[in-house]
Amino acid sequence: MKTVNLIIVILIAAAIFSCKIDTTSQEIIPIPNGDFELWDNMPTLLFWQTNSCAACDPPWETYIVQKVTDAFSGQFAAKLIYNNVYSSFANNKFSISLHPTHLTGYIKSTISSGDTAIIHIDLFLGNNIVDNGNWFEISSTDSYKKIEIPISQNSSSVDSASIRIIGGKKQNTVLYVDNFVFIKTTK
Repeated sequence: MKTVNLIIVILIAAAIFSCKIDTTSQEIIPIPNGDFELWDNMPTLLFWQTNSCAACDPPWETYIVQKVTDAFSGQFAAKLIYNNVYSSFANNKFSISLHPTHLTGYIKSTISSGDTAIIHIDLFLGNNIVDNGNWFEISSTDSYKKIEIPISQNSSSVDSASIRIIGGKKQNTVLYVDNFVFIKTTK
């Protein structure tokens, strides 16, 4: 009986000492229209600067940052396409008071062979870039997948952030983006 009690005590002690207490916490830092829900009646993506023009009528497609209902969450997402003339892009620069550790979001894509879609993040203090992060999408994904883009941690102070999304440079490359937020993880 003593042996059984000893084994039980050892197992309980092992269970207690093997358990880790997770003291990590996460704070969400919103991105203006990071959920890609806000569009005007043109439809142009609000809070983002793009090279898209739905109302233009040249001999090539200029509506290259498109409002789509194929979203991961909410009603809308943004679809960036290549129009056989130039790559699509969307930029958003805004104030932040906390230094994020990473950006999370959801993407799906059709990437032509040898092409790359890019998400680039710069963090600023004044006019100086103090930290950054990059995502390179080189393979196709049929359904939305979560991405986490780590951001360098060279500076503890930031006052603004810039996100640049770039579609590909080859015919038939398509990138869908939705539900972007910054996360600050602390331990």
